[in-house]
Amino acid sequence: MRFLLPLALCGAVFAQQPAVTGILNYPHAVKDLDTTVAFYKDVFGLELSRPAGDFANTTIQQLLNAPGITLRLAMFRMPGNKYVLELTHFSHVDRTPGQAAVTDPGSADLELHVRDLDAVWEKIKKSGAPVITRSGHPVKVGADVRSVLIRDPDGYVLEVMNAPPVTGAPEGVVHGTTMGVCVNNLDDTRKFYHDMLGFDVPASPQFANDKAISDLVGAPDSAQYREVATKVPGTESRLNLYEWKGLPRKPFHLRVYDPGAPALVLRVNDLEGMLKRMKAIGTPVFSKDGAIVQFTPTTRNIFVTDPNGVNLELYESKQ
Repeated sequence: MRFLLPLALCGAVFAQQPAVTGILNYPHAVKDLDTTVAFYKDVFGLELSRPAGDFANTTIQQLLNAPGITLRLAMFRMPGNKYVLELTHFSHVDRTPGQAAVTDPGSADLELHVRDLDAVWEKIKKSGAPVITRSGHPVKVGADVRSVLIRDPDGYVLEVMNAPPVTGAPEGVVHGTTMGVCVNNLDDTRKFYHDMLGFDVPASPQFANDKAISDLVGAPDSAQYREVATKVPGTESRLNLYEWKGLPRKPFHLRVYDPGAPALVLRVNDLEGMLKRMKAIGTPVFSKDGAIVQFTPTTRNIFVTDPNGVNLELYESKQ
């Protein structure tokens, strides 16, 4: 019995540790908002939760450390998840488009689970979307799973796969989604996401070789990869983390407003405490003067960069 009090106290201390408690958006910046919106509607039948329009809050200038910047955006519902795909089109700032190889650290992707891959594949071909998969068409990557990697109009990576729907999955062409990030080192990334953000990330597995997966991502047959899956704390939203070796890799990082730039918008329970701990380990901070921005009367935000170059918008809501 004498051990119960110390254990309870330890649990209370851990519970107060700054940590992620949810996800709001999975954004990426686009070259032309109307073009990219049309692509997701026409090819995948996704529904807008927010139509394309101007974003009036000028506080983004501090948040992005870009005086005079303006924003148009649109948001798509992500079937089977509570976050949205946020498409952002920034103006009045110099923008440098970029796109990474799927195997480059900092490359991000969105996995779309569809009911009828053959029907979607015909729409993909009609759209002219670039195909990353080496064989040029969907490949078998599991007993009952076929998948293909393509790029949207901004070079952002999409994995389209015929994963079977889970019980209660929403109707429509797309019935589920998963986020993915290619990392430089899975052990270092695990430490950051676990220690800094509070994710429950499994231990890193051994590297494996799979010719079908190599074909899928456009890598040499000799390349090796390892992968872990985690969930955003407080949600059922899945994030896959991948690491590749045995092929050239180039670190990828874009500013939040550069077309093709991926980001994650994560809710935290103690933004000041988290930022202090991140600065202590040298985490790059993107926002003006490295300071938290009062984005709305009840919300404070800041942009940082994870160890792989992926932009993270951390926000705290007091309501």
